[in-house]
Amino acid sequence: MNKRGRPTADERAARDDRILDVATDLFLEHGFAGVALDRIAAEAGVTKRTLYTAVGDKPALLRAVVRRQHTYEDAPAADLETTAAAICGALLSDRAVALHRLVIAEALRSPEAAREFLDAGPLAAQDALVRAGAAPGTAAELFTLLLGELHRERLLGLAPAPTPAEVAARSARALAVLST
Repeated sequence: MNKRGRPTADERAARDDRILDVATDLFLEHGFAGVALDRIAAEAGVTKRTLYTAVGDKPALLRAVVRRQHTYEDAPAADLETTAAAICGALLSDRAVALHRLVIAEALRSPEAAREFLDAGPLAAQDALVRAGAAPGTAAELFTLLLGELHRERLLGLAPAPTPAEVAARSARALAVLST
């Protein structure tokens, strides 16, 4: 028997997770331009109106998908070392790298998707670094050092995701470079 009425907070959270799971999978499989909101709504088991209410339009949906990769944003305030390692691990993950590839492939056709990615991804990560104690003038440099050449190799499919120990070492080296 279907329950009627407004969903509870837990039901809304589960629904929103389902929407983002479906959107991520479809974006990665078919590209940003290749996926209609109707399909995302149908596969997530929601109406298109619910999709718009819960997340927004397609660029907003991409932003939500990208932000979801930034799991460190949900953690309590952390020191710079912890935040740097969390960003490094999150953004060098298979899923984050796949989303980055997607946006690069779509950037010229969908500049709004590229802007959403930049705002929700790299710029949000840099803001997190500043909140954790990085000097505002060095946050972009630190972000670049955290990802570095490994990120390019990951984008090209030439390197595996780093282990947690490799992420910790990489972030420690990046912080050491900036402190010299």
